[in-house]
Amino acid sequence: MTDDREQDLDVATVRERVDAADADVLDALAERAADGADVTEAFTSWYQECRRERASTAEDVDAAESRLRDLLAGVEAADREHNQVRAQVEEFESQFETLRAELSAAGDRLDAAPTAPASAADLYTGAERLAACERAVHEVAHGLHHVDQALDEFESWLHDPAARIDAFRDELEGFERYLDNTDGLLDRIEVGEGDEDRAFDRWLAAYHLQQTMGVILDELRLDGDELSAWLNRQDGAYDDDLAAIRDRVTDLVARHETCSERLEMTADSMDGFEESWSAVAASVEAFEAALDDLEPPVDWAGVESRLDEQFDELDIEVR
Repeated sequence: MTDDREQDLDVATVRERVDAADADVLDALAERAADGADVTEAFTSWYQECRRERASTAEDVDAAESRLRDLLAGVEAADREHNQVRAQVEEFESQFETLRAELSAAGDRLDAAPTAPASAADLYTGAERLAACERAVHEVAHGLHHVDQALDEFESWLHDPAARIDAFRDELEGFERYLDNTDGLLDRIEVGEGDEDRAFDRWLAAYHLQQTMGVILDELRLDGDELSAWLNRQDGAYDDDLAAIRDRVTDLVARHETCSERLEMTADSMDGFEESWSAVAASVEAFEAALDDLEPPVDWAGVESRLDEQFDELDIEVR
């Protein structure tokens, strides 16, 4: 392309020459080339802006990770090994890894953009990559904002007995809903709602929730013991709080045992149960083996994802 043709390069030319162009990309370029600015200079400025924003956001991620390390440095070594501390630290580390991967992908888009586009097609392709980079960096910055908020909560949780007690109560409420769901499914089977296929789907869903709840109870006992040991080293009296928590855990255990009994009774009452079970037994046993392999701290998001995959695999419908 000659210099004369390069001088004719503007956003209108790009719109004319590039087929199926993304209007948002071109609008972003046009905004930067407003007031008669040279479009290639506007592109270069945009490129440099993207590079600065990406570098600044990467520094913010590093700062957040440094803050996590500083928070942990103020915690006794034995406490850092507590299940709930490790679980939260691993979650933060996973989030930092994800944010860095997204920034790396944004950097790849930036590196692939031409620094001096010489044609309408190059200009559009470059603008498309810059727009994608910009969106990715903004998403990382947004995600990092939530991480910073979580770090604020973690800092309070690390040192404030009331925060730890409240968080444990919230956790118990979430797990109580697991048993509420199991109870609801068994109720519908016991009143004879739906046909036999629907009844078995509900039974199978309840069975999976029940197996998952067994792992939850194991971790709750561990977390409760660690909370009790930690509170006993803090100033203040927390016997009543701990007693209330132990009572709720005991109730969960009792409800879990009752659900197990109801699962056995409903299975015995269901026509064709053995045939239906034999069709899914291998998959269910693999799911149970995966649960058995879990070690604290358990990645509950991963367990939920595996549970969803299991329901899809077995085509479980519980409506």
